[in-house]
Amino acid sequence: MIFLSPATLRSLLPGAAALLAAFSTGCSGGGSANGPDGNGGSSGAGNSTGNQGASGGAGASSGGGSAANSASSSGASATGSSSGGGSATGSSSGGGSGAMPASSSGVPATGSSSGGAGSASSSGGSKAGGSSGSGAGGIADSGAEVDAHSGPGGGQDAGTVLGTSGDGGVALDPTLLGDCTGTSPITCTIPAPNGNYDVTVSLGSATAAATTRVQAELLRIELQPTATTAGMFFSYTFTVNVRTEKHNVYSAPGNILNLLFDGTAPALHGLGVAPSPNSITVFVAGDSTVCDWDPTASDAITPPTPSIERGWAQELSQYLKPGVAVANYAVSGTTSGGFYGSYFPPARTAMKAGDYLFVQFGHNDQKSAADIASYQANLMNYINDAKAKNVTPVIFTPVARGTGTNFAGLDGQARTVAMAQNVALVDLTNLSWAYYQTLPDKTVLFVPGQETHFTESGATQIAGIVASALKTSQLGLASYIK
Repeated sequence: MIFLSPATLRSLLPGAAALLAAFSTGCSGGGSANGPDGNGGSSGAGNSTGNQGASGGAGASSGGGSAANSASSSGASATGSSSGGGSATGSSSGGGSGAMPASSSGVPATGSSSGGAGSASSSGGSKAGGSSGSGAGGIADSGAEVDAHSGPGGGQDAGTVLGTSGDGGVALDPTLLGDCTGTSPITCTIPAPNGNYDVTVSLGSATAAATTRVQAELLRIELQPTATTAGMFFSYTFTVNVRTEKHNVYSAPGNILNLLFDGTAPALHGLGVAPSPNSITVFVAGDSTVCDWDPTASDAITPPTPSIERGWAQELSQYLKPGVAVANYAVSGTTSGGFYGSYFPPARTAMKAGDYLFVQFGHNDQKSAADIASYQANLMNYINDAKAKNVTPVIFTPVARGTGTNFAGLDGQARTVAMAQNVALVDLTNLSWAYYQTLPDKTVLFVPGQETHFTESGATQIAGIVASALKTSQLGLASYIK
């Protein structure tokens, strides 16, 4: 696959205007595939049909299974123009990141990252790593440790090493390694009451080179494959949401934090976990293009087996700094009205002031005249519920299919509602469609045989487009995008 840099993409779309209408502002606060990212763009046309798939997410399994790998590349950006009320812009995500503000949970923030010999993706790209500023969490032996909160891939920077102790992240707790089993992959199942947690991982080995990637709960990528040399340790902190999950064909118990470490030669040096009750939660309501996919679910798209299907919100966490956790409630096969009645109530109860609610529907609503007619009213239900709890709603037009952007006018309805209600809009229909046009073969983004549901790599790139749009918005959440 060929990936275009943000500058190249903008040159292809010279008249592109912003595609995210950030009319409202947010609040402050703070697994797996080979390589991310996507470049966004705008404009869209064409027709599409297709069916919606099925299934949502659960906690990552203990035991030795790992997710399928997909090709990747670095860089993510989104630009573009749209009709209707939406406007947004995107910039690159991946590579180095800027200085990270302190999270609302009080976990100290690290400094800005610089480039280095980052972890290689399957396309050979590397990610920036290292940092100046405050140090990493405590480490267990005398090896040098590198701290970074960079883009979707972390990487060591030999010019930025820290000592054997530091004051950033969560202090490592050697006893937590007792909750981990296996060597490739390494699976950790840690008792943890439902809620948000800051997690610091120290990756690497004192005696051997390693390449490790990190995912949490149901295959939500937190860190792309990260290379370390013998005796060097890479520290990385993220925030994760633990909850009881209910989906259309299965459910998953709460009160367990699931972590999975895989890669060509994974090595886990230490773990630190601390409750983060004041961190921001991004609640997600949506369909199968958005949801967490269990590769073994009965309604997952196969072959191959296990399924390689993923939703874009499943891959969003890797673009977020500590202090923000994703709670992906999306369920495949749902409409805006059906989800609101059957799956949204627990999310509505859990939302607190300062959180965000992402809403994307349309793939299934367009199949029924009644659902089309009630679409705007359904979106209003989400908006009103969010505002009632001082939560910031963000409306997404449906992500484009590979076959086109025809959603029976529902993308236009979403723009209209967002404009009328003065809430943020991400015009993902046009952003994703424009990105597809930059690719020699857009089908590589989708599960083989159809162009609606994404592979892990495809979902990661769409998540990168979303992150890029958010980063350049007026939302408070923008400061927490890498």
